[in-house]
Amino acid sequence: MRFPLRRLLIRRVELTPPPRPCCLRTTTFSTTAAAASPDRRLLAVLRGCVSPSHLSLGLQVHGRAVTAGLHATDTALQTRLVGMYVLARRFRDAVAVHTFPYVVKSCAALGAIALGRLVHRTARTLGLDGDMFVGSALIKMYANGGLLWDARQVFDGMAERDCVLWNVMMDGYVKAGSVSSAVELFGDMRASGCEPNFATLACFLSVSATESDLFFGVQLHTLAVKYGLESEVAVANTLVSMYAKCKCLDDGWKLFGLMPRDDLVTWNGMISGCVQNGFVDQALLLFCDMQKSGIRPDSVTLVSLLPALTDLNGFNQGKELHGYIVRNCVHMDVFLVSALVDIYFKCRAVRMAQSVYDSSKAIDVVIGSTMISGYVLNGMSQEAVKMFRYLLEQGIRPNAVAIASVLPACASMAAMKLGQELHSYALKNAYEGRCYVESALMDMYAKCGRLDLSHYIFSKISAKDEVTWNSMISSFAQNGEPEEALNLFREMCMEGVKYSNVTISSVLSACASLPAIYYGKEIHGVVIKGPIRADLFAESALIDMYGKCGNLEWAHRVFESMPEKNEVSWNSIIASYGAYGLVKESVSLLRHMQEEGFKADHVTFLALVSACAHAGQVQEGLRLFRCMTEEYQIAPRMEHFACMVDLYSRAGKLDKAMELIVDMPFKPDAGIWGALLHACRVHRNVELAEIASQELFKLDPHNSGYYVLMSNINAVAGRWDGVSKVRRLMKDTKVQKIPGYSWVDVNNTSHLFVAADKSHPDSEDIYMSLKSILLELREEGYIPMPDLCCPTHLDSSTQVQQQ
Repeated sequence: MRFPLRRLLIRRVELTPPPRPCCLRTTTFSTTAAAASPDRRLLAVLRGCVSPSHLSLGLQVHGRAVTAGLHATDTALQTRLVGMYVLARRFRDAVAVHTFPYVVKSCAALGAIALGRLVHRTARTLGLDGDMFVGSALIKMYANGGLLWDARQVFDGMAERDCVLWNVMMDGYVKAGSVSSAVELFGDMRASGCEPNFATLACFLSVSATESDLFFGVQLHTLAVKYGLESEVAVANTLVSMYAKCKCLDDGWKLFGLMPRDDLVTWNGMISGCVQNGFVDQALLLFCDMQKSGIRPDSVTLVSLLPALTDLNGFNQGKELHGYIVRNCVHMDVFLVSALVDIYFKCRAVRMAQSVYDSSKAIDVVIGSTMISGYVLNGMSQEAVKMFRYLLEQGIRPNAVAIASVLPACASMAAMKLGQELHSYALKNAYEGRCYVESALMDMYAKCGRLDLSHYIFSKISAKDEVTWNSMISSFAQNGEPEEALNLFREMCMEGVKYSNVTISSVLSACASLPAIYYGKEIHGVVIKGPIRADLFAESALIDMYGKCGNLEWAHRVFESMPEKNEVSWNSIIASYGAYGLVKESVSLLRHMQEEGFKADHVTFLALVSACAHAGQVQEGLRLFRCMTEEYQIAPRMEHFACMVDLYSRAGKLDKAMELIVDMPFKPDAGIWGALLHACRVHRNVELAEIASQELFKLDPHNSGYYVLMSNINAVAGRWDGVSKVRRLMKDTKVQKIPGYSWVDVNNTSHLFVAADKSHPDSEDIYMSLKSILLELREEGYIPMPDLCCPTHLDSSTQVQQQ
């Protein structure tokens, strides 16, 4: 939208902006005018309108009152307006000012557009539809109701148009997102000879701030200087906000230094600008300074500050601000409630977040969406879904943000049916076109195992941004489709989309999954030569990729070359050494990590215990496990117990593994029983295998690997009835065996091989080579296991030996 906006502005305004320092000239702001309330200023002007010659000034005052919403609430102002029209001998307008504008505004506030149309027809019958104040109210009603065509019909039908009327129509376009139409109307306004006022410029400056379009903002700043409107507090405040959102905070500070410090909006704009640009300390200092200046912070001030404290993980500061709100009786609007709930959730203070929610007097879609997002963030997916259902029960219609918030809960619960219902709702309400809804839908389908649907949504997006590409690449990488992830990255580069460190991390994860070190080296080259500097997480992904591809030398090189390190990078290098059972090196890295001032976490100890499992060092693994729980006070998670089960199982201590499973503080998952079942195959323990398989068939009944594994254990033990039983169970459960496959990298090309597959053009030579290798292995004393061999391609003597 930004480029068409610029072209329209250049064509319509036809200005060549002077350098910005010229715009930031020394300005005298009227502190007296700023201090007086708007209704008192308007009353003071109306007192001077005592004859027909003052009608023009009176009309301007009436228009400003309509814009500020004072004409419907201030009785004194209403009386004075009627008096002004009577003194100007405009008796019909004296009646109209007290009836139709207020009735139309009431219809707009109630959302009763049908009733508003009836009032419109009545006004037309009485010949009042051409009145500027009636017309202004009608335009605002239609625009707020999303009926821009009706609003424009009223606007075009007005014989006279003042600045207020133009502003109301342009504001309607802006709020509806039709900024180009607003800019064209702005050009028509200037061509008609009507000069913009402070409200016109404030409206368009807010657009440039939202779009972060500095060029547009500077053009408008130039206009403000030209028309002498830069001293208007509303314009100056919006200019401060515009420069802050356009990452030009220095210009914002210059303006702030020239403005009077007795306006709350001015302070709020500068505090918000500091927060948006990451200057949280300065924002907190401004918060203190405004109170010293006698300005009392309101809910807008606090809503601007609270997200900054969340970024700092400032739980204590958040509680202090919460205390300030309670002590000073600050009005708790929905945005302030949402901001408090958000900071507590992000600081993992779930009870505090729920307490704030429970104390709020009313719930709306904003608070509900914040609660849903908070529950998802804290892994409480069921609570998130319950909150969404509660919104529906209360008759609150979910918006696009609410839909995007609850979809990750469906993804974590693998609740695809609910996800599809939400998808249907998004389609019916035209929410699917929102980028954040599309990304959430893609992620939901991918995590529910439907990569085809995820990719279908991706392919339908016409304007894919970096986030959309990253989401799809990550989905492929995390769901066993690393080659598709790499292909998508190449496509992304060919389409000229700028990639980020998030993209690089996802692609490197795909390379590690293949593993394909030559692809990884290509990505490494992109990082070195490319336009972005790799951050800590991308460099950690490089370490992980080299480690999983078996090149520990390069993994260590990347680690040593990092100018800065964090816990993630240390964990990556420890895990790389641990995967090859290098316990001594892994423990040595742990000591160096502590010497550098980094604290080991649950991921560190998972890598260390895993290293002991691969090396068969049971006592060292047990020592590290106890060290984690006793010395570091880290509560073991499910994955730690799975690793300990694997440690005992690899060493043949299946009784110890079973004791650990029985004594666990929570119910074992499929990963733990799966580790035990694999150990039972290696050590041929059929009794324990029966126990483990029964649990696995309950926890993950559609995983064919567990059925095949149990069938092989029975076959090795000669329990053919057990084999038949497992096969019947597979048939009853409608589980299909997925053929195993592997791949070999030759000359920078991956060759995929499926079990018992003869489709490769060189399959005959390949199987001859495999047979030769098996013969050489047998001569060296290797005895192949029946469940690991494909009897189709072994000779009869081999099969007899196996039997």
